[in-house]
Amino acid sequence: MSKSKYEYGWITFLATFTMGAIDAYTYIAHDAVFASAQTGNMIVFAVKLFDGGISRAWVNIPVWLGFALGCLMAQSMLTALNERPTMRERYGRLMLLVVAILLVVAVGQNWFNPYVLIVILGWLSGYELTTFRQVKGSAINNGIMTGNTKNLMTALYLWLYGHDQKAKHQFVWTGLIMLMFIFGAYISAMICTWVSTKLILWLCLAINALGLIGIWLSKERME
Repeated sequence: MSKSKYEYGWITFLATFTMGAIDAYTYIAHDAVFASAQTGNMIVFAVKLFDGGISRAWVNIPVWLGFALGCLMAQSMLTALNERPTMRERYGRLMLLVVAILLVVAVGQNWFNPYVLIVILGWLSGYELTTFRQVKGSAINNGIMTGNTKNLMTALYLWLYGHDQKAKHQFVWTGLIMLMFIFGAYISAMICTWVSTKLILWLCLAINALGLIGIWLSKERME
């Protein structure tokens, strides 16, 4: 993997903030549905199924399908964009789709059926989880904090007892990603509670639009 890819690791922080914010938003505003945290989504589905039957639980199924399709779409795009000559162009095109989808859901949230909205957000979460996974050379699960916690403790052990500097590096960046996810969820919950749930998607759009601008203003490097 080229050094130039690592220079765009900050995009993973944007994606992690976005997923934390969207998960908190869908949980609060859309009947305890998680857009990116599919383990939590399946647990909520099972609890709802027991408590109220399929008529109450089914809403958690479409968001899972949307997430799965987002992962599939992202992988197909990553394969297609391998032919692009620069990382800036690749990341720019990937981020452009994120911004476009967020613009659609932010503008259309007043008119979309709520179920359609959460499916789109599930798709977006799967797409970002598959696409933006590198921070300073460290592979990150930017929407799966269970895996990140396991990786965090594994890296801590290898650093402290094995004196592995690469593991130290992994520990630091994984910890920062986890904090970013929590921060995104916290900000989202605060805005949903004190201001309006409708503001969250606009906030995510603004942050990712700034990220897209940052990509295209960055110095282009050939691989």
